[in-house]
Amino acid sequence: MKINWRVLIGVAFSALSLLLILYTVDLSKVGVELAKANYWWIIPGAAANLFGLWAKGVRWRALLDNRISTSRSFWISNVGNLLNNVLPLRIGELSRAYLVSRNSTVTTMQGLSTVLIERLLDVLTVFGMTVLVIPFVPSGGPIVQAGIGLAVIAFTGVVGLFIAATLRSQALAAARFVFRPLPERFREALLKQGDEFLLGVRAAGGRRLAAGIFWSLVTWLGWGGAAYLMLFAFIPEASLVMGVFVNGALAIGLSIPSAPSGAGLYEAGAVLGLSVFGVSSETALAYAIVAHIQSFVMTGILGTIGMDREGESLSHLSAAAQNVMASARGK
Repeated sequence: MKINWRVLIGVAFSALSLLLILYTVDLSKVGVELAKANYWWIIPGAAANLFGLWAKGVRWRALLDNRISTSRSFWISNVGNLLNNVLPLRIGELSRAYLVSRNSTVTTMQGLSTVLIERLLDVLTVFGMTVLVIPFVPSGGPIVQAGIGLAVIAFTGVVGLFIAATLRSQALAAARFVFRPLPERFREALLKQGDEFLLGVRAAGGRRLAAGIFWSLVTWLGWGGAAYLMLFAFIPEASLVMGVFVNGALAIGLSIPSAPSGAGLYEAGAVLGLSVFGVSSETALAYAIVAHIQSFVMTGILGTIGMDREGESLSHLSAAAQNVMASARGK
């Protein structure tokens, strides 16, 4: 039986995070925090979350040069979110590339290139928002350092991608030289997929990239608002700075390899992010549990509706996503 080490690494990170959290919190106090929470704040928090999801769909449509409707972009994005929550390796992103290539002029690799650009824009946007509030944060600690590192990687990735797309012929020539030792059939398939990928990146530049940046800001304002509003359920004196910062901490946690839905790392991000404001680990964990469940349930509902609209099933999409992965590798 073939072992998928990436899955095991993700599960290990999640398990380690959960063990560390459980070691440092008093579960009885977490229960008290959950019991006294004001759950009415879930309603505006869910509304802000939904707004962020809608803006994400608009952003993807803009990066695809409006070649699909906003409605379809929204529902396919939520199908991808659902798969990311229940399956490993962020298979949902691959399923989006597969779904968008059906009944449209978008190819699978072009769809995949825009998904990658989205991920890089997410990191840059979250970091930018976090930087704005750092002067008002008591102490950033490892969360800020991790954010800076991820932002540097994302910025380098964005610049590198667009340089490679602009100098496509030279990039392909360099890749052909590097991949020369590979079998010819595998090498040519890899180069063909790479060329199509770079075409997708190049097409997403200019005004599309500008639109992508704008809608990234709108998306994360929605999700940041959701994090902020949900804080009031547990911390009535929560500040906007606290909401923005914990949203960045949650995003950093979800960017690390983990089990499906970011289990463990989502909670660890909230505990670490709120700790710099003097919030107890028990209160922070109670907040993370409720916020995570709210997001999971919303994603489950919207993703299920999206699959029904696309006439798809979880098993078929999983298989299709793996085919996209194999195709991207030239297999």
